[in-house]
Amino acid sequence: MFLLASGTVIAGGLKERTVTCHATYFAPLSMTPYQARQEAINMAQTDAIGREFGTSVAMSNLSVVQSGGDSQRDDFYSVAESDIRGEWIESLGDTIWKVTPRDNETIYEVTLKGRIREIPYNRIDIDSRLLFNGTDKEKNALRNYAYKVGDYMYVYFLSPVDGYLAVYLGDDNDAMTFQSLVPMDGMTEGAYPVKAGKEYVFFDRDSAEPQYRTLTRRLKMNARKDVDVNQIYVIFSPNPFTKAVDRRADGKAVTVNGEEIDLMPRVADFRTFQRWLSKARRNDPDLQVRKTIVTVSH
Repeated sequence: MFLLASGTVIAGGLKERTVTCHATYFAPLSMTPYQARQEAINMAQTDAIGREFGTSVAMSNLSVVQSGGDSQRDDFYSVAESDIRGEWIESLGDTIWKVTPRDNETIYEVTLKGRIREIPYNRIDIDSRLLFNGTDKEKNALRNYAYKVGDYMYVYFLSPVDGYLAVYLGDDNDAMTFQSLVPMDGMTEGAYPVKAGKEYVFFDRDSAEPQYRTLTRRLKMNARKDVDVNQIYVIFSPNPFTKAVDRRADGKAVTVNGEEIDLMPRVADFRTFQRWLSKARRNDPDLQVRKTIVTVSH
């Protein structure tokens, strides 16, 4: 495993670098190609951040990646996220693969380029949790990153400071669209304003703030295949930001207070969402992105 680094930039006093990293992963035959590819990507990103900033990296326990050599989908499923000292801001260019089968294992070699940045020591500590079929943050906490078709999803959030929040669901459909869950359709704010010390449970009408109660709808999980893979992005900053440009999804609408509201969340396409998120991360070192990969199965 090796790392080539170039182009150090100081952004707001924080080091930011463009790196090209490589990892070789020896996958047992019992591991699916999806899992093996993701392990290789995680290894490369972890090594890049660790070598530059001496950081540990927190990763989701669920590793899933699509086969077929699609670099967009490789990036779509990338789950490595910094825990203390550094973060992978964005991927640049295509992901390059070399796969070599052997008798007892398969070797996955990956090379990818991206931009990384150190994280400030005083980054705000937020609490966000995915819930299912209830709003109790302990009793209904999602286990094993897995929903069943028919489950209801809720998002718990708490911050020690005032700030702004957005929640997206990355849908593994043909277009890899990102559904804008928060702020809700019908809100004029570009991000959801949250208050310090206030506990929020999104998608539950009973606990919704009065001004947003009529816009709040439950989210029922569904799957097109036996197992669908989705991503949940929880994005927070103490600084104002505006969500990605999106559009109305195809589907039925209802009228609330004289305004037509979609039953389906608004959506942004893959490239629009990734460009927006990369720009937001570059411009705001305080922006936090918590990304969780979840499955929905029949």
